[in-house]
Amino acid sequence: MAEKTFELAPPLDAEIGAKLVEVAGTDEFGLLLLDTAAQIAGVDELFGYLVVDGSEPRPIISRSFLSGVNERVSKYMHQFYQHDPAVREISRTKTGDSFVQRIKLSDIGPYDYREQCFTKPGFTEKMSYGWRGSGYILVISFYCTGTSDQAALIKLSSLANLTLAIMVKRHAPIDREGFIETIKRRLKRSYPTLTPRENEVCSRSIAGQSAQQIATDLGLSNGTVLTYRQRAYQRFEFSKASDFLPAILD
Repeated sequence: MAEKTFELAPPLDAEIGAKLVEVAGTDEFGLLLLDTAAQIAGVDELFGYLVVDGSEPRPIISRSFLSGVNERVSKYMHQFYQHDPAVREISRTKTGDSFVQRIKLSDIGPYDYREQCFTKPGFTEKMSYGWRGSGYILVISFYCTGTSDQAALIKLSSLANLTLAIMVKRHAPIDREGFIETIKRRLKRSYPTLTPRENEVCSRSIAGQSAQQIATDLGLSNGTVLTYRQRAYQRFEFSKASDFLPAILD
């Protein structure tokens, strides 16, 4: 049987946590996450994914010190996902609950799955942490070629909790267009001198979209989006999208 961990986790180094939040959404995030996990519990590889109810799992992040990670991710997603003992734990988790499971090599049943995703790269165990939201599940798994002691695994859970919070913020499915429409109405109320395009660009910036995402959604060039945004900021002597928030949150 796969082992569960119930001990309370010690707090994560605050400076590392702040840095992870700061670089979320960049390539540096995965590298820093893997390096931190390696220092805490000898982690050699990590993999995170999203499952929206009724759909196939979608990879979010994968980083490894070992070769062949892309091949392992592909095989896991398309061949072995349903054979993962963590998936059984997921199925029993209620909305608004989290789960954690320690999975050892001996817990993996199908030979192909064990061979391709554990034996071949040399993994002896993985720790899977997850969160079930409304209509979706987010999972982050840490793979080790050695055996981490219990104290290290408990500390790893602090890192996993922060990682899941970041994943929820960036990847949990929401009614984004409805959220953006609400921001647009509030910007129009509080900043009526914004042009329609400036309002549209600033609303999407406040909602967390990058200039490239906004350009794609609105059918504009990246440079045009940046121009609209900069004009709006300059009109109110703002330096970033969040400067609009105090007025529209009233």
